[in-house]
Amino acid sequence: MIEVRPTERDDAERLAPNLRQADLDEIKAGSGWNPYLALLVGIDASKECYTATIDGEPVAIFGVCGDENPSVGRIWLLGSDIIKSHRIDFLRKSIEWVKHFQELYPVLYNNIDARNHVHIRWLQWLGFTFIQVFPNYGAEQRPFYQFVRMQSNV
Repeated sequence: MIEVRPTERDDAERLAPNLRQADLDEIKAGSGWNPYLALLVGIDASKECYTATIDGEPVAIFGVCGDENPSVGRIWLLGSDIIKSHRIDFLRKSIEWVKHFQELYPVLYNNIDARNHVHIRWLQWLGFTFIQVFPNYGAEQRPFYQFVRMQSNV
């Protein structure tokens, strides 16, 4: 079962060597950073940051960062392949956390490597819409998609 708790900085060191290959590729393409640095930057920039654990071991770190517009937050997650073996629990928890972050920021967004098909399907399932393509994004000048989810007034 996946447990979620506030992130501790040493979670980055424990998770970095175990990140999914697609996440490693996305980090390299987008920023050129190593995985540990990418996790630390995400942790430090986040207004709220959490670690998903299984048996006490970090399997994902995720958070939301503020933007110049106080209604807009940049949501992010980096995780390991271990999540696959707890897919249903992960999906249930992820929708809860997206809703929580959307209480803080009515508009959530970020960019994703176009090669990251698993996360693209997951984001669509969570109700995000892909609104823009950046054909030459980041350190490797690869295609990235921008995605957004806006709080419903219903």
